[in-house]
Parts: sequence; structure tokens; C-alpha cells
Amino acid sequence: MPRVTDRYIQQRRGEILAAARRRFARDGFHATTMEDVIAEAGVSSSVVYRWFRGKEELVAASISEVLEGVVDVLEETLQVEPPLPVTEAVRRVLAAMLERMTQDGEDLTAIVVQAWAEAMRDPSVKALLGALYTRIRDGLAELVRRHQALGTMPPGLNPEAVARQLFSLIPGFVVQHLVLGPEGMDTYAAAGEQLLGDDAAIRSSDA
Repeated sequence: MPRVTDRYIQQRRGEILAAARRRFARDGFHATTMEDVIAEAGVSSSVVYRWFRGKEELVAASISEVLEGVVDVLEETLQVEPPLPVTEAVRRVLAAMLERMTQDGEDLTAIVVQAWAEAMRDPSVKALLGALYTRIRDGLAELVRRHQALGTMPPGLNPEAVARQLFSLIPGFVVQHLVLGPEGMDTYAAAGEQLLGDDAAIRSSDA
């Protein structure tokens, strides 16, 4: 019997996961069944179940692969010296998310909103999202601290509070992208930083 290579395993798994993402984006996690994914993938059920034991694993993989990529981009951004502007960090996060949510020219960003809804129903999805979102917020807070150390951001700002507001730009962008249509990331990120710069509520006295 020919040996199954790691490359083949990853390719096969990726094809099944891509099919699952398409169905999840269209119909949502709750309404999509394993039979739907099998039909979308165009393979036998035994092939799908060889790589994924059930829908829960497909849901977790669909969410984590997107957000892990976003976290990776943010962590790479934090390695840049001198630190990149906050605007650029947010822009890179948004760009990474949209890139990972585009599949064969199809926009699958709706999966992000589906994940929020699923988190209200499934504690394991809520925990997964919480852990990944916390890493993103912690990274943004670290970026703020680095700018404070260099004197490029006011020392009186509360890094964690600023990070919470910066993070809110991400779901805000997703909702507007889906409901109102595509928007320029550069303009969006820059406007968010301008608003934060005038917001006295994020200063440490309000922590």
C-alpha cells in the first residue's frame, strides 16, 4: 500500500475544511449537518470522518485556523523594531482576517459572525473564541506599552483599556463589511486611532 504523506494528509484535510467553511458561511454552524459538508466536499462520508470525527471538530477548526492566522500576523507585527504605528497593526490584523476569509474569490467573512452566535450556544466555542481574542487584545496592549516607552503614545493611557477599544474596531469592521459592503482598511484603521487619541475615557485615571 502506498504510504500516505504528510502533504497529502494536509491537502485532503484542507479540502474538506474548505468545503465546511463554505457551508458554514452560507447556512451557519447550527443548521449545517455533516451530510451537508460531505455533499459540499464531493467525497464519501468515510473520507470526511477519517479527518474529522464530527461537526464539532469542523467548527473548531474553521474558527481556530482563521483566528490563529490573525494572531500570528499580530505577533509578527510586535516583533518589528521600532514598533509599527497602532493604525498599521490594526490594518494588518484586518487584512489577515479578510485574506483568510476569501476562498476561491468567495467572501466567507460571515463565518466570523456565525462564530459569535455559536459561542452563545456552545461553551466550547465561547472558550475558544475567548482564548484567541484575549491573545489579540494582549498583543495590542503590548504594542501600546512599547509606544509609551518610546514616548510616541501618552504615558497616562491605560494599555489594557486602549487595547479593548482597538479590538472593538475588528468586529465593527466585520459587521460593516458584511452589511454595508467593502470599506478601505487604511481609512477605517486611521479613523479609529484618531478617535482614540481624543478619548479621555481611556486614560489611567479611569482604569
